Amino acid sequence: MQTLNRPISIAVVLLVCLASQARTELRIQSNGERLTIGHNGQELLGYQILPMQNPKGGDAFKGSNFIHPLRTPSGFSVTDFQPEDHLHHFGLWWPWKYIEVEGRKIVCWELQKGEGLIQGRRATIQDRGFIAESDYIDRTAPSAPRVVLNEETHVLLTDFTQPEANGYFLDISITHRCATEHPVEVSAYRYSGFGYRGAASWNKDTCAILTSEGKNRFDANFTRAKWVRFQGSVPNGGTAGVLLMGHRENRDHPEMLRTWDKQNNGAIFANFNPVQVKPWKLEPGRKYTRRYRLFVYDGKLNEEQAEGLWKEYKNEK
Repeated sequence: MQTLNRPISIAVVLLVCLASQARTELRIQSNGERLTIGHNGQELLGYQILPMQNPKGGDAFKGSNFIHPLRTPSGFSVTDFQPEDHLHHFGLWWPWKYIEVEGRKIVCWELQKGEGLIQGRRATIQDRGFIAESDYIDRTAPSAPRVVLNEETHVLLTDFTQPEANGYFLDISITHRCATEHPVEVSAYRYSGFGYRGAASWNKDTCAILTSEGKNRFDANFTRAKWVRFQGSVPNGGTAGVLLMGHRENRDHPEMLRTWDKQNNGAIFANFNPVQVKPWKLEPGRKYTRRYRLFVYDGKLNEEQAEGLWKEYKNEK
């Protein structure tokens, strides 16, 4: 495999907004394979740095570069991991479905097919977050597996006014660069890019979907949205949710959505997809950035509050 001259960097920053304070103390720990961020003894998220060991389904599913669990301040996980219906769903993760390099079309989303692989290498702890480096590997290259895509990420921390719901913000910025002298084309497809698999207990009866355009779980699929809110019941009582927001400078913003309605009993899957309509050609020597913000919360967030949070995010540069 060739030496990677510029690493994929996914920078993830956690900002917790609780009751009377804008910033709280976070505990960030890493053993080199997995990184966690916690607050007051509660793990809020886990990030898989290196390929996981003994995954469900065998070695073909040794994924990395994903976030799970992603928990509300009270400890409820709003992500699911390797559900039986889709073993390649890893909580919160962001692979392209297909990329094309030198005439080869490579599937990356379903890593178990043995073609493309997004493989984590390391994560560096930063103030209130971390920078993680990963490689897009073409396992179909003629002579040997080859790194074809890498990224560099910049992180911005911003304070927000707390809405009625009790939660925190998670910013993710992903910047792509070609790793060789060859361009990489991200193929158009109905799902690709920024993916979210919702809480295992959420389904058509326990979780509602609302988008910035007023769409719900039955009409949100293949529509554009600035934000999408998932809000559902918690098994031991109460309500929790997550608001996904796309930045106004993202490619093809407002991005197209891929969502489920009744599939798998209405399980929650959503995807902000900047290549649903047309492919994206990444040229050597240039960089391509996408930015997303999540608000993860206990309680309820109404439409007006969700729109207000997105407007604050929209106004950032």
